[in-house]
Amino acid sequence: MSRRMSPGDAVWYLGENRVNPMTISSIMWYDRPVDVELLRARFQERLLDRHPIMRQRIVPSRLPGLMPLWVDDPDFDLDVHISEHRLPAPGDQATLQEWCSEERTIPLDRTRPLWHVSVLQGYRGDGGAIHVRIHHSIGDGLAMMALLLTVVDEFDPMTVSVQDRSIADLVSNAFGTGTQLFAKGAHLALHPGELKDVARDGAEMAEWAGRLLAPQMVQRTVLQGTPDGTKRMAWDPDGFDLAEVKRIARANDATVNDVVLTVMSGALHRYLADRDAMVDDIAMMIPVNLRRPGRPLPRNLGNRIGLLPLKLPVASDDPRERLAILHDRMQELKDSPAPVVSRMLIVTTTMFTPVVERGIHRLNQLRSTGVLTNVPGPQLPLHIGGSQLLGTIGWGGMTAHLNLSAAFVSVNGQIFPGLVTDAAITPDPEQVLAHVASEFELVVEELGA
Repeated sequence: MSRRMSPGDAVWYLGENRVNPMTISSIMWYDRPVDVELLRARFQERLLDRHPIMRQRIVPSRLPGLMPLWVDDPDFDLDVHISEHRLPAPGDQATLQEWCSEERTIPLDRTRPLWHVSVLQGYRGDGGAIHVRIHHSIGDGLAMMALLLTVVDEFDPMTVSVQDRSIADLVSNAFGTGTQLFAKGAHLALHPGELKDVARDGAEMAEWAGRLLAPQMVQRTVLQGTPDGTKRMAWDPDGFDLAEVKRIARANDATVNDVVLTVMSGALHRYLADRDAMVDDIAMMIPVNLRRPGRPLPRNLGNRIGLLPLKLPVASDDPRERLAILHDRMQELKDSPAPVVSRMLIVTTTMFTPVVERGIHRLNQLRSTGVLTNVPGPQLPLHIGGSQLLGTIGWGGMTAHLNLSAAFVSVNGQIFPGLVTDAAITPDPEQVLAHVASEFELVVEELGA
């Protein structure tokens, strides 16, 4: 069985290059060794049987202008895609980060379905960890988190969905395609007085298309350069208290996301100050979920995200000032059609020639240092057999010469920060991570009252 890849998924396949494979990495760590046979059974029942795309490989089109094909792999073998290893001594956090960094550096095998799971035993003594790598063309990072959580004991098939109500409402209020567009046209034929509102909305969408395509005027930094493809990972396995972050957000009439962005901006301020390389802003891309709330994951998964440009005010050493700036900038994005326009542009670039598409990716590189993600997960204890999930972190793929991927993932009352960088540009992501911890302490002290 075969089917043509959608443009929204093909953009992640065609945008891959040697130094930046479009791989989503997700790492989960547990208090006990992971039961590999149980994990294989869960993957078979809850992923492979429900989502046939996990058994399919990609075949490039022989005709120009056509999308690649998803084709069933006749030689599919689950044992090839799930492997078990013992971490070398001492099996500590640095050992796990080094192992996962090396795996992240290696592109997935394009002759097989583009995913692999490494079960790593002996983490921090008697614990275990899982490193899942999935190609971005199969689905976006938000969908992948929901997908991977189906393997836990607490999985309920009636509740597996990816939601972001604020963004979903925005999409539902924006102009759609197909039947939605036809219905809108019929309504306007009966109510011509509303045409002025359509013109205004159309002009706003056109304005945002220009803003998303054109590079932001930001200074280049030591966090930008020419990557060589060697990836470095660092994350905090203990994280910080989600309740504390929520308390700070409430005290300052802000959101959890605003507080997280404030912490990250402060960490980058410290990193740049240490290197006498301060700039006013650092531009990052923020993924947003465009699925309608409550919808289950489709059988073929797929990508339903937009990418929003956000300038982090790294020049300020005042967390209160940074919080106010970031709150205003995020509010502007939330009140705009930018998420919908971004999605349209992502899909449309796939229709261009490779030369034009690479040009658009270079524009994105000029205006951005990387990707910054804040992902809320289940706030309850999760298990695989007798092993309890202690934490999780994950990052999506990057295009062109982007260097930095930062993530904040919350699960069971904790927020876990982490980074992926290219060693040729930023060989020391653990230094940025240390600044994240220091900045969180400052934010609690300054904004927690």
